[in-house]
Amino acid sequence: MGFTHDDLIAAMLKNAPDPNEKLPLANRPATMWGATVPFLMLTWTAVILRFWVRLRIMHEPGWDDALVLIAMLLNTAATVLVLVSIHYGLGHHFLYLEVSQMTGYIKMFYFENALYITNTAVIKLSLLTQYLRIFKAGTMHWVCKALVVIISAWGFAYGFMAWFPCFPPQAYYESLKYPNARCYGYGFVNVNDFIGLFESHTALNMVFDTTIFITPMILFTKPNLRMKNVIAMSGIFIVGAVVVFTSVWRLYSIVDNRAATYPYIDFTWWTPISIILSCLEIDLAIMCASMPIFWPVIEESFAAIFVTREIQITEQRRYSFADRGLAYELEHSDTMRRQASVKTQSTSRESLVVTREVSGKNLQEHYRDPYVTATVDPFGDMAQERLAVRTDVAARKKDKWVL
Repeated sequence: MGFTHDDLIAAMLKNAPDPNEKLPLANRPATMWGATVPFLMLTWTAVILRFWVRLRIMHEPGWDDALVLIAMLLNTAATVLVLVSIHYGLGHHFLYLEVSQMTGYIKMFYFENALYITNTAVIKLSLLTQYLRIFKAGTMHWVCKALVVIISAWGFAYGFMAWFPCFPPQAYYESLKYPNARCYGYGFVNVNDFIGLFESHTALNMVFDTTIFITPMILFTKPNLRMKNVIAMSGIFIVGAVVVFTSVWRLYSIVDNRAATYPYIDFTWWTPISIILSCLEIDLAIMCASMPIFWPVIEESFAAIFVTREIQITEQRRYSFADRGLAYELEHSDTMRRQASVKTQSTSRESLVVTREVSGKNLQEHYRDPYVTATVDPFGDMAQERLAVRTDVAARKKDKWVL
């Protein structure tokens, strides 16, 4: 069944929605802004940290980094277009929009959809080329290469149909100017083809997401794997599981409303939830690809900050309390503090006398001193009574939860 612009409007008029219908949560501008912008900022932070580690610390940039940068730029452009689409009626009923809004929204959606479909392939290729850094030979190396070929072909096929749904492509959003244009697939010439294309791409995207995030699970079989590595890898795979869950949720939303055509055709009313999930899926996938690069450096920095060892210092003085004299009790005697202070009212003669008494020891007495004798002859009888400073370092096992 072929569809023209007039046929589309006529189909909408047959099932005209309530113009005063309350906006669902996903259709509200605050929800769309709140769900996309914070995650976009977090994703940029992860990408910046990734490049800081690869360029400034490791000095080993690769194709996976270039693909992540391309994915991030495409994702930013798509998110900006989604937010601009709010001005053109995203979240409201398409039938009650002005003609300029209808044209503007279809144009925005054309670029959003093409960018998203392209990006789903780019970010997967980035993860696979990142795996090739780990699996440099063997079966897993060839598995990753095979997935690179398959996903490249998948991304090219669907990407071509998304960027060229009509010939010329401008006919997608300016159908009245190009009445003789040839459209197919995403060009909404046939409703069943349009629905089938969206559902098939989303289903394959979910399958590839699951395959890519399961592939590195073989690393868990590595012998002598430390608990620290297990926890770090588990955290990354949890984020990957969230990406897969987002893909499943998006597939459910598209199947549920049959690509915004059920129970009636309304492109701006049924699509917000699918569009939000598309943005979040790419954001999480980019963060999952970047975390293994920068997280070990962040973890090491935290480990240098937090104290993980306890040090106990025990002090034993050379002289006993009886014979060390007032000159060695400065830190314990308030009387001597007052006498040694420059602000004291007493004269300095008392201090000089004490100093002479201490420093004027006979040289012979010095070498008979138990402390000196014990130091010179550590195996002598006096060494048993040697008084010194002992430092005990008691290292306790680092808690698993400490970074």
